[in-house]
Amino acid sequence: MKKLLMAVAVMACVFTASAEDSRPWLPLGISLVTPPLQLPSPSHTVFGAMINIGYGQVDNLAVLDLGLINNVTDTMTGLELAPVNLVGTCLGAQVGALNIASRTVGLQLGVLNMTGDLHGVQLGLINMSSSGGALIFPILNLGF
Repeated sequence: MKKLLMAVAVMACVFTASAEDSRPWLPLGISLVTPPLQLPSPSHTVFGAMINIGYGQVDNLAVLDLGLINNVTDTMTGLELAPVNLVGTCLGAQVGALNIASRTVGLQLGVLNMTGDLHGVQLGLINMSSSGGALIFPILNLGF
C-alpha cells in the first residue's frame, strides 16, 4: 500500500510539473551527439534518466544524467554523473572530473568544481565559487 501511495504521489508531481511547463517532457533520453543524434531534442525536459554516450544537452532534467559530457542548460534536479558536467542550476549533486554550474544547491564532487553561487559543499582538488564560500579553495569549500 505504501508503494502504491508513493507511486501516486510521484505521478502527481510529474503531471503538476508538466502542466506548469508547456514544453514536452520525456521519461528517458538518449544521446550520441546533440544535435543531431539525440532523442529528445535539446529543448525538452527529461523527467527520469538521460544517457549520453557522447555529448547530451537538455533544457531541464530531473533524476539522473549519466554519460561522458552532460549539459543541462536550465535546471537539473537530481544527480549528474560524468567526466564533464555542465548545468545552469544544480539542485542535487554533480559527480565528475569537471563540474560547472551557475548556481549549486547541494554537492559538487570532482577534481575541478566551479560555481557562481554556492549553497552546499564542494569536494575536490580545486573548488571555485563566486559567492557563498571561498573564491578558490582546495579540498573542501562550504557555502550557505
